[in-house]
Amino acid sequence: MTERLDWEDDLARLRLEGLDHLTRLRSGEATDHDAAAFITWRATSPAHEEAFRSAIRLTRLIPHARPGQPSRTCPAANDDGAVVASRGVLGRQLSRRGILGGALAASVAGGAVFAGRTLDVLPAPSVFTADVRTGPGERRRIRLAGGALADLNTRTSVGLRTGLGMPAIDLIDGEAIIADGPSARAAVLAGPGRGTVTAGRMSARRDGDQVCITCLEGTVAVAWSGETRKLEPSEAVRYDRSGIGAVERGADPAVLTAWQKGTLIFHDMPMRDVVVELNRYRAGRIFLADRRLADRRLSGTYAMNRLDTFFDQAELGLGVTIYRLPGNVVILT
Repeated sequence: MTERLDWEDDLARLRLEGLDHLTRLRSGEATDHDAAAFITWRATSPAHEEAFRSAIRLTRLIPHARPGQPSRTCPAANDDGAVVASRGVLGRQLSRRGILGGALAASVAGGAVFAGRTLDVLPAPSVFTADVRTGPGERRRIRLAGGALADLNTRTSVGLRTGLGMPAIDLIDGEAIIADGPSARAAVLAGPGRGTVTAGRMSARRDGDQVCITCLEGTVAVAWSGETRKLEPSEAVRYDRSGIGAVERGADPAVLTAWQKGTLIFHDMPMRDVVVELNRYRAGRIFLADRRLADRRLSGTYAMNRLDTFFDQAELGLGVTIYRLPGNVVILT
């Protein structure tokens, strides 16, 4: 009897460890290191694998709580409104024997698992100043003053600017393609720099402080702290707060604009960069948990509304093992 209780206690402990791993991966703050740690933990023993599958079953029994809504198990709310529950509180509320029971274990999952902020629930604080923003996989076209157009890619936030003598947007985050109007000029402000297109189109992408502006048609002038770069078609320049680089040649307009037609094109791209791109377009999160895969290069064309075909290609063509978890979390190893 004592041996049986010890086994049940071990299984309960492993189940809680599994829930902890899943909670971390769904938190919106997990890293590839966290994903690798999960893979290692899961492969430790058959008991770990069984505990993981048990944790998965428990999480599927409980509806996900929404930010700002109290859970039926009455967890506390943190500063950003996400529903949370500490293991300390749970330990006081549930007996050791109760944790071993299926029904009470499910209530643990309801109070502690997947109830907090996820990757897509709360955007970065800066985007709240945006006039227009798009969500995962969403695209939007806006018409600027003077007839210019701005196509916004997924997870993009912009402000609408006036008083510059030409149509203009402030690119807070994300990616946009700006086409001039009848005035033959349009501008994009992004961080400490400004790009102005004349008689054509330009692509602008901003990831935090990193900005890349590419000339697609016509000419583009990029100004940064008193310096200027002149761009012709298929030329690009990158800058951040610390400096601006030299003009880069050989950009492929077809690849840069494919998203306007609902397509992503990867040409000999390292897997680490492919994963970064896919995470922009799909809800949930993809983790690359094997460093050996990071430098593997991939070429392919994918429809944005069928991005999960990427996993089939990675599994069959590259020998990648795919782990699918609740909440659209996928681990590649």
